[in-house]
Amino acid sequence: MTSFFEKAEKYRAHSQFHEAEKIYRQILKVKKIDAAQKAEALLGLGDVERIQGKFKEALVHYQAAHPLLKNLNPFYSRDAQVGWALAARAVGRPQEALRKLTQALGFYQKTGDFQGQAFAHWALGGTRRIAGKMKEGLKELQIALRMYQKLKDPEGTAYTCCALGGIYRMLGQYDLSGKYYREANHRMRRRGDTFGIAYSYCGLGNVERMAGRFKQALPFYRKAEKLYATIGDRVSYAYTLWSIGTAYKMLGLHYPQAHWAFYKADHLFKKTGDTRGRIYALLGFAETEWLQGHTVKGNAYWKQAKSIADKSDFAWESLHVDSLKGGKVQPLGAKYKQAGSRFHPVILPVNWP
Repeated sequence: MTSFFEKAEKYRAHSQFHEAEKIYRQILKVKKIDAAQKAEALLGLGDVERIQGKFKEALVHYQAAHPLLKNLNPFYSRDAQVGWALAARAVGRPQEALRKLTQALGFYQKTGDFQGQAFAHWALGGTRRIAGKMKEGLKELQIALRMYQKLKDPEGTAYTCCALGGIYRMLGQYDLSGKYYREANHRMRRRGDTFGIAYSYCGLGNVERMAGRFKQALPFYRKAEKLYATIGDRVSYAYTLWSIGTAYKMLGLHYPQAHWAFYKADHLFKKTGDTRGRIYALLGFAETEWLQGHTVKGNAYWKQAKSIADKSDFAWESLHVDSLKGGKVQPLGAKYKQAGSRFHPVILPVNWP
């Protein structure tokens, strides 16, 4: 049985998540599997499903692993709780995710698990960002970076640099965003992390896009797109497609290309149940219609985005939706400032961070 787990871990390390998933499923079919092996396989399966965007399936397996691990190994039970939280935030439940992550962090602190604390701070940083609490999210990520550097953990450091690149972009601090994405890309390439390289290339494309260099952004997105295709990623690839659509939208008179990229992104957001991503795609559709003078179509897309935003806990995305009411940019700069961001929309088309 040990060889099966080692094989699955090897696949995971090389970003071959679908192959790892098959191994974990094989392990769970073994009749004489003991409780510890079952719990480990469920946790591993949840992890690779989450990375592939199978969030609902991942939640089922994390929830099944948690009670087993609680009896066997409370440390690993918290790892299941963190995975559970990350899947929950992806399907539009960031407040649930924050509760789970805060509980897990408290446990890691109580038991002196430094690695667990770093991971929890990283996860909390991204979750607070998604919940619209940018300043708090930044603090969590800064703590995570210091901890990973102290641990001399190259993987944790690289992924935290990526997360910092993202949150600084949201905060409108584009120079710092570029700094951390470049650092992340350097570290990911040195590690040979296919997923991480793709993730950081998309980030570098966004650095170019936020600087108004839309044509220069596209080659970075294409590099990310090719790498995501090699590992079958659907989650981050969907956001890359949205970024491509946004770049085309900003170039003007490239609305068919923009619409097609938004369409492909939205298709993946629907498949993975990513409600946050759907808000961005629907706003992209709305803008491209408004910019072409198609008021009725644009308003219809906006209403869909508004409906999803109103049912979610995504404060940041809800602010985006409200800022485009009636196809016109609303003066909500004070609210963006209150959220801690220098960014706020001024005129259509909007170069969303």
